[in-house]
Amino acid sequence: MSTEISSPSGAPLTTADRSTAVAESLKRFARIARQSDHKRGIRAYQTHIRRDPWIPALFLLLFLLPTAVTAGYFYLIASDRYVTEARFALRPALGSVDKVQNEETGNNSSLSKQMIAQDTLITMSYISSRQMIETMERQMPLREMFSRDGIDFLSRFDADEPIELFMRYWRKRVTTHVDSNGGIISLTVAAFDPQESYTLARALMDESERMVNELSLKARNAALAESTRELKNAEERLVTVQRAMRDLRNRAGILDAQAANKNNLTVIAELRKKRIDLSVQLNQSLRDLAPDRRPIQDLKAQIQDLDDNIEKIERQMTSTDPEQRRLLSEAMTEFEGLENERKNALLYYNKVLAASEQARIVANRQIEFFTPVVAPVVPVSAIEPRKHLITSIVALVAMAVFGLSVLIRKYLYS
Repeated sequence: MSTEISSPSGAPLTTADRSTAVAESLKRFARIARQSDHKRGIRAYQTHIRRDPWIPALFLLLFLLPTAVTAGYFYLIASDRYVTEARFALRPALGSVDKVQNEETGNNSSLSKQMIAQDTLITMSYISSRQMIETMERQMPLREMFSRDGIDFLSRFDADEPIELFMRYWRKRVTTHVDSNGGIISLTVAAFDPQESYTLARALMDESERMVNELSLKARNAALAESTRELKNAEERLVTVQRAMRDLRNRAGILDAQAANKNNLTVIAELRKKRIDLSVQLNQSLRDLAPDRRPIQDLKAQIQDLDDNIEKIERQMTSTDPEQRRLLSEAMTEFEGLENERKNALLYYNKVLAASEQARIVANRQIEFFTPVVAPVVPVSAIEPRKHLITSIVALVAMAVFGLSVLIRKYLYS
């Protein structure tokens, strides 16, 4: 006797409908079996946890205790640190005396870049050095700033410790960093009082700027002394030539140019042209120099000498004595040689004088300036220590360690 399955409407089912019904029934049984196994696994794991007495202890020691200690220290004990940040760059002081010729521009530019790069590294090293610490201690109560009783025991420095240990502490509170692309130095100062943090940052910048400019002071003074000596030599050379010309004119006081009238007229014309040139030079020099300056006095003396010589030649142009003509020729030849030497001496003297003035200006000026990119300001709120971040990191690490320990115990004792 066979049993025939029919649809809800009473019609007999086909073979395909029967296969579909059987497949759906198997899926329902499998789903029920998986849910039952999952619940049994959870209950078994919970039973294992309840039976293992070390799990609560590990939770307390590896997670709860480190997190609570960290949070308690940073939120209840740790002192607030106020951070002042400043960013600055070293720039050379430029002025009219620093201008160079076109062929020298590339070399000076490269040298300036090398000097700035070197001074940037020197500045960073100086800020973290013992010399900087000792300089700051002479300006402010530096150790007291970091060793007051109100500072927590982990952040406070013992004022009785030697300076070698204070240098280690100093490098934690004062840090520097340089941008390799732009050469910008970042200075960060962390102190326990906002005004002290700002004052210390400002003092560090001022002292570093003074030190950088003091590095070239010796070289600038040496250049000034050398230029002064060379100026004295150039002046003595010029005076010697002028005395020789004066003596020549005194010896040739009987010159007679009557026999060489044409030559004398040419000489007089040249002397008058020189006198005009010297007069123009004198007028131009009087615009920039005082009448009692050495170059002005020299120009006046030269003009007077030319006037005397012209007067003598004109006075004796009627003479026909051959001996006087010979004396005139020899004197004028010697005079031309001395005049050329005087011109060279005067040109050299003017160049040395200009170089000496430039050396004097450079010796008395500031070579490099600290150009602030971000000026230091008094901090309003404390941003260190980072309580939330550090506590969260400790909690996450502690949770990971606790979870790993539980998995290890389950693996070893399962």
